Amino acid sequence: MRRSLVAVALCLFEVAVFTPPAASQPVSAELASIFLRTGVDMTAVQIETPSAATMPLIDAHNHLNANIPAESLIEAMKRAGVESTVLMPRHYRDPGAGGGATDEQALDYSRRYPGRFIPFVGGQRDDLLQGPGRIDNPRNVHFVLREFSDKLGNGEYRGLGEFILVHHAYGAISGGEPGGEVHIRVDHDAMRRIAALAAKQRVPMLFHAEAEEQPAKDAEALIAAFPNTLFIWAHACGRAGADETARRLRSFPNLMCDFGSMSNGPRNQGGYGRAWPRKTPWVHQIQDDAGRILPEMKQLFETFPDRFMIGTDVAHTGQLKTYRYRIDLFRILLMQLAPEAARKIGSENARRVFAKSAARG
Repeated sequence: MRRSLVAVALCLFEVAVFTPPAASQPVSAELASIFLRTGVDMTAVQIETPSAATMPLIDAHNHLNANIPAESLIEAMKRAGVESTVLMPRHYRDPGAGGGATDEQALDYSRRYPGRFIPFVGGQRDDLLQGPGRIDNPRNVHFVLREFSDKLGNGEYRGLGEFILVHHAYGAISGGEPGGEVHIRVDHDAMRRIAALAAKQRVPMLFHAEAEEQPAKDAEALIAAFPNTLFIWAHACGRAGADETARRLRSFPNLMCDFGSMSNGPRNQGGYGRAWPRKTPWVHQIQDDAGRILPEMKQLFETFPDRFMIGTDVAHTGQLKTYRYRIDLFRILLMQLAPEAARKIGSENARRVFAKSAARG
């Protein structure tokens, strides 16, 4: 019954808003199927860019664990219409953390499948966790930096990250595993040294920090101190409000925001697109729970179309089954933007950013 209603709604939509030529009918069919798969009510969404249903996308925030074969990633990407994806290895040695990946694994995948994978030198590693003898140990950080520098020297890695700095604990959802509480000062000396290295090697540095009052001030201090470093602030720049993000984008031309796990719809069980894992005054969504873009976010993205990139943030291997759903929700987000913003945020910005880092070699 619901399938029939959606089909009827699609016909009404095409008559009322646009009349595509016969050659574009497959696009309309795929558009309808996206709404069916996600459970988003198409009649409640204002579609401006229907071509977002099929445009090739670049996933600018994704991860790699030791037990994720390249072929599984390729299959998920093909089903979702994703051209290429960033791979940020999770180095954690504890099997319960679901990591165990290596930078060499990410590089191997990118060599075996040229153009499909964008390898990073991973920032999620035991050496950089909070606590005595880890990130607060200058000697330890010195060895990590030397390793980063040696690897970036070959010219094949495209970035550094993700560095987990201010992160709230969460339980297992959607096939994932629990995540821990982390509080590391965003402009910690170790982060400053890594930012300097990123500038020297001409690669972006991607970090995770909730845009709460003090972490946001520290992030601004770090970004201001290294104007030649391109910073990618994960999760829509820490899930800050539209006005605060606009202010930062005006102030810092070396700042970009990714949408890692920020897509949202009626079937979401959690994820950064909702007030999860903790509701605070600093958490802002970009889509409501029905999949509609929030008006202030639409204005933000269309005012700064060159400064945002989508990202699925499949951090745990079991979550790979949700990959297409996450991308489908991003397609619904992009459909609600003006065509230029949809194209840039969907792929062009990521292509530009990571082409620059590739050119350094």
